[in-house]
Amino acid sequence: MKINADELMEMAIQIEKNGKEYFAAMAERSDNPKVKQIFSFLVREEQTHLENFVKVRDRLAEKHDENFQMADEYNTPEMDAYVQAMTDGRVFPNLRSHEELVAEIKDDEQAIYHAIGFEKDTVLFFGDILGILGPDDENRALIEELIRQEKIHIAKLYTLLSSLK
Repeated sequence: MKINADELMEMAIQIEKNGKEYFAAMAERSDNPKVKQIFSFLVREEQTHLENFVKVRDRLAEKHDENFQMADEYNTPEMDAYVQAMTDGRVFPNLRSHEELVAEIKDDEQAIYHAIGFEKDTVLFFGDILGILGPDDENRALIEELIRQEKIHIAKLYTLLSSLK
C-alpha cells in the first residue's frame, strides 16, 4: 500500500493547529489564572510542534517524491482501512475545527478534560506516524520527542485538574 507522506504530515499539522486554536480559546475564556497559564503554555508548545511537523513534511518530500512505502506491519487490509479512517477524521476527532470543540465546553474542568483527551489522541496519532514511517526513518527521534512532550502535557493537565478540586 502507498500513502502520501505529505497528506500524513498535513494531518499532524492540522491536529497541532486545531490544538493551538482550542488552547488559545480556552486561555482567553477562562477567568482562572492557573488555567490561563497552562493553556497559554500549551499554545506555545503546539506552535513548536506544528513547526516541527512542517520540517518533517519537508524532509519527507525531499526524500520521497510523491509516495513512500509504509512499514510492513501497516501493509494489511485492516491497517489500510484504519489509515483511511484516520485520514477521514473518524479516528481522531482532533481534526474537527476548534470552533466546534469550543462550543461544547461549559467550564474550566470540562475544558481540561477535553484537552486531556485531545492530547491522548495526539499521542496515539504520533505513535501511528512512527509505525507508518518504520524503524529506520530519520524523523523517528523527533516524533518520539514530540510524543514525550505530549505525555508531559497530559501530566500538567491532570495536575491542573487536581488543583481545581
